[in-house]
Amino acid sequence: MLKNKDLLALLIRIFLGYIFLSAGICKLTHGNFGQIIGPPWLEERLAEYGLGLFAQVVAVSQVVCGALLLSQRFSLLGAVMLVPMNISILAVTISQQWAGTPSINAVLLLLNLSLLAMEYPKFRFLLQANTAFKIKPTRIDQIGQNMFSWLGLAFCFLAMAAASFNLVLTNLFAVLAFSTFALTIIRKGVQDKLDVVLLTLPFVTMIVLTLGRVIIFAEPLLALLVLVEALLLVVRLFLGARRKRETTQPEAALS
Repeated sequence: MLKNKDLLALLIRIFLGYIFLSAGICKLTHGNFGQIIGPPWLEERLAEYGLGLFAQVVAVSQVVCGALLLSQRFSLLGAVMLVPMNISILAVTISQQWAGTPSINAVLLLLNLSLLAMEYPKFRFLLQANTAFKIKPTRIDQIGQNMFSWLGLAFCFLAMAAASFNLVLTNLFAVLAFSTFALTIIRKGVQDKLDVVLLTLPFVTMIVLTLGRVIIFAEPLLALLVLVEALLLVVRLFLGARRKRETTQPEAALS
């Protein structure tokens, strides 16, 4: 069973990865791709000011950051790259006075920073440049060290390339990317069945969102998946906390 901290780190990576990858592809397909946040009309709006190319750069950058986060192999790099993007998006939404959007982007920025805080040992050298540090790989650092992470990245970039001319191919490559990223996680580093379910359900949700137009009762199914994920996560965090107490109590008694 993963530590609660490691499980939450993986779930945040998956959540942010999908949020930004889907937002980028949705912009490139002009709103014809399943996503949670927008706006899909960014390029059309910015093109009025001669900034259409800039909007495309934003979309591509979102896809790249999201794909790196989902790959697990390069999740730290994706989290670092995402910080300036999140800050820029937050600044734009505040300056444009978009109702509710700044709050959502503030939450995304906090999740992004929390990921980096969890990786603090890997950044200590920046604060103490004259001190040597030994970085001990964590259990979740092993995740993503397989061919599935590379396949997932390849499918993400194929989906991005197809976004401008073929929606069917875009959806196909995206579904393949989500499937291989799920295999990336469950094939190495995660053995507990409940952890496997918790880390697989988000990818099932991504696929349903992507194929929502052709899946009957997609909206009720999405609501059910989110509810099941939330309930299982509460149970799993409780079990993880209890297990941590049980392992620390014998150590305290011996000392």
